[in-house]
Amino acid sequence: MNFVVIGTDHRFQDRDPGLDGILRAFLDQRWTEPLTAIAEEFGELTGCTSLAKRLASERNLRWYNLDMTTQEKQDAGILQEQRSRPGMFQAAVAYRVPSDNVREDAWVEKLIASAAGTTLVICGYLHFEALVEKLTAKGHDVDRRAYLETVPSIKRPAEDL
Repeated sequence: MNFVVIGTDHRFQDRDPGLDGILRAFLDQRWTEPLTAIAEEFGELTGCTSLAKRLASERNLRWYNLDMTTQEKQDAGILQEQRSRPGMFQAAVAYRVPSDNVREDAWVEKLIASAAGTTLVICGYLHFEALVEKLTAKGHDVDRRAYLETVPSIKRPAEDL
């Protein structure tokens, strides 16, 4: 299986013209294995649909939300830690917490179970490197891209600013 992983800022996922252009360009490329799906870490707000979901619909591709549901996070015992991530409203800094690994492992399993051909994967930049590493470690071909306004510092909660 082949994956194209795009790490981005969640603010861009519903309406950024630059991300829209990049996704359209990827959708127009010829792949060794046909592009069959778009998987996305996307928390849908009421009345808000992602660019990727709209493009998947336009191109008759499968779209699915890569992230765990609230219930799945609760069942995995990570909901509270995910909701209380330090520095959530700090500009240019993103904090990884231990439960991010649980989420990313679940994403990898979902991608492997759902994928055939090439899958375009969109996730928050915080998870980008870890997701690429996990997919690569499982033997998959991964093309990695980032679309950001600025690259945030990734920190662990114990680190000082």
